[in-house]
Amino acid sequence: MVLPTTINYQRLGGGGGNSSNGADPRRPTKTLRICGSVILAYCLLSILDDVLFTSGSGRRSLLSELYLGATHSTLMPWAYHHLVDVRDKPNPDAETALFWHIPKSGGTTAKRLYQCMGQTLAHRVGADPKFGHDQTDEVVVFEPHQGKDWKVVNVDTTIKPGILRAKKMGLVQSHKTDMIFTMEPQFAGEHLYDEDNKARFMALFRHPVDRAVSMFYYLQTATWERTYRPEWKDMSVIEWANLPNAEEDYMVHKLVGKSFGEKVDETDLIIAKELVRQRFIVGLMDEMEESIRRFNIVLGVDESKERSEQCMKEFGFGPKEENTFSAVESDGSEKSHATDKKNSNSHPKVEEFSPEFEAIASRNPMDMLLYQYILRLFDEQKEIVDSYFSEEEAENILPAGEIHEFFEDPQKEAVAKKKALSLLPKEMDANLMDITDPFNEGSSTAFFWHVPKCGGTTLQRLYWCMGFTLANEVGANPKFGYNERDDLVAFRPWDNNPGQVVNVDVSSHEGILNAKKKGFLINSKDPSHPHVDLISTTEFQFASMMLYTPEHQGRMFALFRHPVDRAVSKFFYLRKAKWEPTYNERWAGMSLDEWASRERGENNWMVRQLISKSNQDPLTSQDLELAKEIIRTKFIVGLMDEFEESVHRFNVLLGVDESDAKNSQCIDEYTSNEKSTSISTTDKNTWNSYSHPEVTQGSDAWRSLHAINYYDVLLYRYIREQFWEQEALFRGVSVKS
Repeated sequence: MVLPTTINYQRLGGGGGNSSNGADPRRPTKTLRICGSVILAYCLLSILDDVLFTSGSGRRSLLSELYLGATHSTLMPWAYHHLVDVRDKPNPDAETALFWHIPKSGGTTAKRLYQCMGQTLAHRVGADPKFGHDQTDEVVVFEPHQGKDWKVVNVDTTIKPGILRAKKMGLVQSHKTDMIFTMEPQFAGEHLYDEDNKARFMALFRHPVDRAVSMFYYLQTATWERTYRPEWKDMSVIEWANLPNAEEDYMVHKLVGKSFGEKVDETDLIIAKELVRQRFIVGLMDEMEESIRRFNIVLGVDESKERSEQCMKEFGFGPKEENTFSAVESDGSEKSHATDKKNSNSHPKVEEFSPEFEAIASRNPMDMLLYQYILRLFDEQKEIVDSYFSEEEAENILPAGEIHEFFEDPQKEAVAKKKALSLLPKEMDANLMDITDPFNEGSSTAFFWHVPKCGGTTLQRLYWCMGFTLANEVGANPKFGYNERDDLVAFRPWDNNPGQVVNVDVSSHEGILNAKKKGFLINSKDPSHPHVDLISTTEFQFASMMLYTPEHQGRMFALFRHPVDRAVSKFFYLRKAKWEPTYNERWAGMSLDEWASRERGENNWMVRQLISKSNQDPLTSQDLELAKEIIRTKFIVGLMDEFEESVHRFNVLLGVDESDAKNSQCIDEYTSNEKSTSISTTDKNTWNSYSHPEVTQGSDAWRSLHAINYYDVLLYRYIREQFWEQEALFRGVSVKS
């Protein structure tokens, strides 16, 4: 096997700042060359995961289970017993927030924000001898600065001796503090908490290179810090980066509790990933406002209160009329927060691909990989955090006990998964290929499950642009004159479009049965049977049973979208789409809030389609697990909000040569944000694509739709996990003709 010579590293927008420049900064954009030993270590981990993942059993790999499965097997005992699970609804009265303050990652801003809001904090200030409480044996809450109305307790939880003193005093058990700030996450979590007094972990994370550079410049001038380094003033970044550094892979070291004299390896990385996944509410310095919003939900902070609102404005969150927070100046240097002048420092950025960037990154390989994973977790946790305040509505949709069965009892969840596997319909299992099976065009046909309002129409038009032959509903349209023929024929429905269709309608049960009667796919080896590149239909179950066989299987792929966004898009579309059979004239006069206030004849569409349950039949967690199992074993999944990457994976699946000039032109046309004028062969679907108002997250409409489609929301979370897990199947793969 040839080992790769490069590793792709995700980074988050240089030295801070928001992500409003049009591109998603949370996706890998550059390639970083690192030393051979680091490459080998990473590749060994990747090879192990790939081998296990792509084994003939079709089962998820051991490492993938560790990363993404609902298991506690890699959690250290203290983390399992002392820390609240991310999925558990917050209870500020029964848990104490533990904030891991990673230096130069926004932690000081968070600390000062919550001081401003009146939270009682535990950090370094409380044990300062000048306040006279540092030798007291009991927990004391006091105001260190009169007139500022913010409170601390008399301990220093940022260092190990202070943590042991706080433990002896019973800090957590006293329930006298709202938040504990520490720079020793493993030590604090193990020693301060117990099974009856658990911690809710949270942290702000920053790109390791940006964090290191910020620390380099900061410690040159920070005379008040114990680690002040005046000798660094006359050094360049590259000179400093090549010095021996005692704090390489800072985050992984701290999470697993290893000293900086010890090396961390891939095993430590796995443990760190699992700890963060299961126990941390993760925030990103470059997504500061969204991160603080999530922390506020977890902490039970009422942002509508006058004091909270004023503090949020002071720190640049919320309405932007007078936003003082900006992480980057116009010249590219970092900007200090108006209230954090002492701790913030303006300094030049280090650019990707520069020798400085590569030198720093190569010395922090485990942190770089951990940070990539944290970026994914940040995306995934949005749904989890928002579900905290939606659980009451969700219980109105789910049968009694189902939420608790799914979220709180791993044994019941494991049983549901086992039953789901055993209930996978044998005919479906035989008729559809597993995702790891090699694609054989002669004995299989690609099957695109068209989930409405998820980008499926755009995808079909992309493949028509490339000259594909599709079977959907177009070929049986009477205006083309082929619908009454008893034989199968492929034709071009539009003169200016190279794409073809087959004269069948696979969008309905009746159409699928008529197609089967004509011998569609069944007689695909007959020379008279037209070539078909893919079929596209919303009828997953019926088409998989009727059109495919064990001798001619279907290769599944689909695009997915958040169920709430999909429902809103459908509402606005069907208010005006008079050409659709599902057009509803009554909806045209409704507001979104009115429409979303109750179910309108459809809920949890995806789960119901996958397992073939009507809208009247109640759903259970076992139904959800069956839907997950179908997705896991049968579907190459794409995401509407990762459209370009999804198209690339579908192209690999379909054997599309992306280097071909025509194909490349079509891809640019249909994955670009701006419409090109260079392609005249096809137009985007101006009827099916349109702008409409978005639902505000947390609004009444959003909450109601979230509750109505709660099983689909849970399935969508799982689909997103699968999307990133399936990355291993496409890593470094391209198609050449």
